[in-house]
Amino acid sequence: MNARRIALAAALAVGCLARPASAQSPARRGPLDVREEWLLAQQRLTLPALSPDPLARGTTDLRVAVDWGSDWGIRGPEGDLAYLVDGEHRTLSVELRRGVGERLTLGVRAPLHWRGAGVLDGVIDWWHRLSGLPDNDRFLYPTGRFRVEGKDVAGRPLAFTGEPGIGFGNLEVSGLWALHPDPGGAALSLVARADLPTGTGPYGSAGAHGALQLVGAVPLGRGLDLYSGLGASLATQDERDGISYEKSRFHGFLALEWRAARRLSLLAEANGSSRLVTNVAGYKPFQLHLRIGAKLDLGPAARLEGGFVEGLSVQNTTDFGVQSAVRLVF
Repeated sequence: MNARRIALAAALAVGCLARPASAQSPARRGPLDVREEWLLAQQRLTLPALSPDPLARGTTDLRVAVDWGSDWGIRGPEGDLAYLVDGEHRTLSVELRRGVGERLTLGVRAPLHWRGAGVLDGVIDWWHRLSGLPDNDRFLYPTGRFRVEGKDVAGRPLAFTGEPGIGFGNLEVSGLWALHPDPGGAALSLVARADLPTGTGPYGSAGAHGALQLVGAVPLGRGLDLYSGLGASLATQDERDGISYEKSRFHGFLALEWRAARRLSLLAEANGSSRLVTNVAGYKPFQLHLRIGAKLDLGPAARLEGGFVEGLSVQNTTDFGVQSAVRLVF
């Protein structure tokens, strides 16, 4: 029943996006540009859905974003758990991008992370009752806790040493090179990213990462665009806080944008990635997310963005989270 409800919700979202836009359709605004903030993935470089369109030469783009979500994952019956992940994350990020040529956009991003017990458990229970989406037996367990426990692949108790708290994540630099620029038509770009081991507090000593991503956009009709992307990331460190990670991962996305009005775009996205964790018993080899959101132009140089995420591979993704951002263009 829950699978049918998810399929119906996705079909309705796509159906709404397929309605015709106004006669004068504005320039596309692009996907939501949101990272994977699941507790065990906060310290890893993940690849967002984004537009292949470069910034115009001499244009500076400043984006301040907030991500707040509840993370809950469980595998196995009570008393014999393969693993249990219970907590909350919040991330404040500041990203500055600059168009330095007709095809090249450079950027730098600084995140400030928090993780802990949080206060969203009651809100999430209400959301699952309202939406009918899977709750993964959350209601059977105490609320307001931060814990990662279970067994490793050899059946021994999992030795997770991560602590709740706040700290800076790795500083990230990026470059987008437009292979086939066309702001109103089919476009293709290559994106390179790297982060430096500058994290502090619970996010220190996370190692460095690098990534390459190919992203594209294709217009499907007046006011409707399809975005897609595929990329891979590589880490220098494969162990942190008693958790062993895959050094290399694949990331992909599909996104639809409907420019419903001169100032408004509605968005639906599906994001997926390959195995994150290797030493936790029963941990799924992939992550899937559904994101729904909107972008609203407040004027020629300001934009408000917002949306929510629902984990589809429910044992290893953010259970429910909200994102918002303000973007200024100079």
